[in-house]
Amino acid sequence: MNLSFVSRYLHSLNRYKWLVLALMTAGLGIGGVMALQIEPIPKYIATGSLRGTELPDSLSETTRQIINQGQQFSQPEELVRLLLADNVIQAVADNVNLSPVEVRDRLLLKLPSPETSGSLRVMYRDNNSERALQTASGLMQAMVQQSQLINTARLNGVVEQLNLRLSQARQELQSAQQNLDEYYGVDEAERSQLQQAVTLKQERLTQIQTAITEATQAQGEMISSLRIAESPQVAETKANQPFIATLTLGAIAGLAFSALVILLLALVTNPLHYKAFRRQLLTAYKGRCPITGCDVEEALEVVRLDPHQPTRSSDIWNGLILRADIQRLFAAKQIAIEPGTLQVLLSPELGQTNYGKLAGRRLSVPEEEAHRPNLDALDAHYRQCPWNTDCTPEPKETEDLTSV
Repeated sequence: MNLSFVSRYLHSLNRYKWLVLALMTAGLGIGGVMALQIEPIPKYIATGSLRGTELPDSLSETTRQIINQGQQFSQPEELVRLLLADNVIQAVADNVNLSPVEVRDRLLLKLPSPETSGSLRVMYRDNNSERALQTASGLMQAMVQQSQLINTARLNGVVEQLNLRLSQARQELQSAQQNLDEYYGVDEAERSQLQQAVTLKQERLTQIQTAITEATQAQGEMISSLRIAESPQVAETKANQPFIATLTLGAIAGLAFSALVILLLALVTNPLHYKAFRRQLLTAYKGRCPITGCDVEEALEVVRLDPHQPTRSSDIWNGLILRADIQRLFAAKQIAIEPGTLQVLLSPELGQTNYGKLAGRRLSVPEEEAHRPNLDALDAHYRQCPWNTDCTPEPKETEDLTSV
């Protein structure tokens, strides 16, 4: 096949340009529909940060443990679940006249990390700068308050468990004391074991009572595990709007898909078209090269005079069937056909070779006028030859177009 792949592709592109336009339009349409369903990125973002509370030395150990526990978060989901419960979000949303869903969707939390300098970053987006600042401040204050409530609830749970253990420890001590009081044996070792059991139970009871005292003290000093390190500051966002990005991606996707379709068409349809075109040319030129007269079919190849012109297999006027070496020289613009006289013209270099005897020959053309080569296409090819010094030849009528 003499047509280069690039030529085949350009031919398919020109032939099916309506398909490219349709696919690009479809891509833009799909991208537009998707873009309309995506909420635009709010214009402003309020950013603040929370840190762990600095604990004074006067706090009890129980208080310290509970506060430290409230500073440990491994996932943003856990943070939202604990500090931003539905009731908290609802209260903040009501304060700024938004729905809880809107507040959650526009909220972004970043866990403490080297990137955030160990702070819990709170970010809130909104199209209104004042509302962005108000919402972010409300969320941060609510998180601090919620942290204290959570710590208090944890402490109350500890106190409840200690009271249960205290009741159990009293019962165990009472049972151990009763066993000792009811022992009337003379075995001093067994009596000593019973006495030791009473002592241990008493010590455990004392430890629990001490823990309860500390927990009771902690109830009066319990504070939040978090504090506001940086108050929210509002800045204008510079992120690309998803509508434009999605629309652009849709257009690119449509263009890429159309390029792929044209590629497949160039690979599949053009070879079939070429074979049919070749058969038509062989028939029109009676199986002979119109320049050399070669009648060996295997040695003949197709050349399209205007490779950018959409050509059907029946458009014989846009092609020639030439001997392979002549076809290559014609494609390389070393050989041309003068459109007025249909005479063969050679480049000066080629004229000094064995091909020089072809100079001046007249192109043999089909008897049917509709199958004869297009003179404008021959003229365009002739003008493109770099050795041509006459770019404005006047077409001339020929008396015998079928002579060799």
